[in-house]
Amino acid sequence: MNIPSNYLRESSKLLTRIRHTRSTLPVLTHVLATLDSAGITLAVTDMDRWLETRTATAPGPYEPEAFLIPPDAVKVIKQADKNTDIRISCKGPGKRRELRLVMTCGGIPVESRHPTLDVSEFPTRPDIYGEEIPIPAKTMESLATIAKCASNDVTRYVLNGVFFTPEDGGRLVATDGRRLACAPAEVPPAPFILPNPSVRVLMHPGFTSVEAHVRMQKLDETEWISIRSGNYLLMSKLIEGKYPNYRQVIPDKATELVTFSPAHRTSVIKWLRGLSDRNSAVNLTWEKKGHLTFTQRTASDASAVLRVSVEIEGNPPPIAFNPRFLADALEIGSTLCLNDEQSPGICRHPSGRLCVVMPMRPTTASATADQAESANAA
Repeated sequence: MNIPSNYLRESSKLLTRIRHTRSTLPVLTHVLATLDSAGITLAVTDMDRWLETRTATAPGPYEPEAFLIPPDAVKVIKQADKNTDIRISCKGPGKRRELRLVMTCGGIPVESRHPTLDVSEFPTRPDIYGEEIPIPAKTMESLATIAKCASNDVTRYVLNGVFFTPEDGGRLVATDGRRLACAPAEVPPAPFILPNPSVRVLMHPGFTSVEAHVRMQKLDETEWISIRSGNYLLMSKLIEGKYPNYRQVIPDKATELVTFSPAHRTSVIKWLRGLSDRNSAVNLTWEKKGHLTFTQRTASDASAVLRVSVEIEGNPPPIAFNPRFLADALEIGSTLCLNDEQSPGICRHPSGRLCVVMPMRPTTASATADQAESANAA
């Protein structure tokens, strides 16, 4: 089998989004390579997901074949010169199978051999035949925007993914209990929760740049989804369970508005992400009309201050947020909507997407010291 080095290199960037190489089952650390009349397909799986990519054109005359590429061979393949072909062949029976690579590296022909497993040991691809539903590329773009707000706490399993719901014309929702992101989107008619590892795959440009086609089906009492976008295909198990009522988290009113210009918003996000102590609250105060002051004080009495010009409607209250969460929220929306110092803030975007952020107690040097003394006394 002759495989273009560029295709193997680019495919690897996608396939590694499923962390199959960390599997405790040796066969799952391999990449399945298949040659048929339609072209060459590379696939990986972690048993909960199946991910594959196919060449855009057929390879011409062929003999159908399939073999497994072990992880050490994948590393070697990445060293091949660009715009060259890699000749891959597999020989030997059962446990003594061997993969042979012939390629050009630095303009010099090189050859390597790698023990591999028999292709029959690799899991079979799930068969999903449900009704196909088109999904615009914009939905995947919105998915990438809100995905970081999903929980990674294993004890809150139902929140470890993004909720697709047809409510209100279609919504994507992600929350970890301290912030909640929501974006309007065209989604399938049946609600479902897509797990975080699968969301990470869909954030690849191959899925966000063109229209996708979705199928859903129950296999062995487990709900599966199939998402095909061009030459890429992801099949994934869905999270079972009832997603909480996200509407209850969004405040009914937040009439005090603070709007950032594009340049200032970028600077504020960069400053927030650069703070040394992400657990100390950042205080937002309004010293004079049209000016916002961000202040952070740490347990060591270090302080950081940023002042920016903003457009203000109403009388926004002094309030404090986690700096990382506020940075994520400002990436979603440029207008911060407030009510009072104890109510959640909302960053809204003209497109309809939003991020709700829970406030924190303002952090000061004296307050931090008092907390430390109380902890020592206890």
